[in-house]
Amino acid sequence: MKAKVFLDTNVLLKGFAALKRDQPLPKYIIATTVERYTFEKCIYEAYMAFRGVGGRKPDEGRGDWAERYLRAETDPSPIGKLTRQIHNGDKTFAFFWINQILEAGVGIDHYEQLVGQFVRPEERETAYADVKRLRQLALDRGRFEHLCDEFRSFLDEYAVKVLPYYKVFDLKRVDCISEGSSISVNAATLDGFARDTVLSSEDFEIVFAALSLPADLFVTDDMRLITCAMSLGLNFPLGPSSFCTGEEYSAKMEYKRQLQTSRKFDADS
Repeated sequence: MKAKVFLDTNVLLKGFAALKRDQPLPKYIIATTVERYTFEKCIYEAYMAFRGVGGRKPDEGRGDWAERYLRAETDPSPIGKLTRQIHNGDKTFAFFWINQILEAGVGIDHYEQLVGQFVRPEERETAYADVKRLRQLALDRGRFEHLCDEFRSFLDEYAVKVLPYYKVFDLKRVDCISEGSSISVNAATLDGFARDTVLSSEDFEIVFAALSLPADLFVTDDMRLITCAMSLGLNFPLGPSSFCTGEEYSAKMEYKRQLQTSRKFDADS
């Protein structure tokens, strides 16, 4: 049976960045001897990273991911750049137009025609500037959607299975998702799980998703999460020793392989 490897948001983004830059992909993305998983929330965190928001922990690398990797002309602009260039530094308007451009964008051509027909000549320059900004926002929104689709295609291409919320938090499920054996914590007993650990609210659902598999390895570059995972103790199928960084992945997998070989040898003996 292949080992089940759970990939956190930050290591998925590192692999995606390597793909965009035509660089060698990390081993945890291309290994053929494992099954890769992530959680639905990790996908949404990646979308926020593309916008340049979210991820307050520096070692995660999410907060400034967009500024570091979205440099091509076809890439969307981080929300900070849009705020400065289009919204005169007003973050409230910037956030409003993230969604509103979906409605306004379909009528830009008609709006431009109305400006030419009904706006007084001395006011047209300002009105046309508004049209130009709307076109920029609509174009950027399209680029963002394309980037999200690219990320989804990246996950599909490298066989990263996405665990959905409805399956992980199914109140009727009492077995592991991948094996069918009972698990020590399920959606109905999350209160106890929260009391037994020191996992942050940001990471809680993601770790629970990995536990629900259960994963053999949890790959993350979030060192605070790795430290907090010590609170899992020896009580859960996913323990502290199952957590590692992307750089440690190959060594950790080799250690687990040798351990399994040793156990099989002992059992056969």
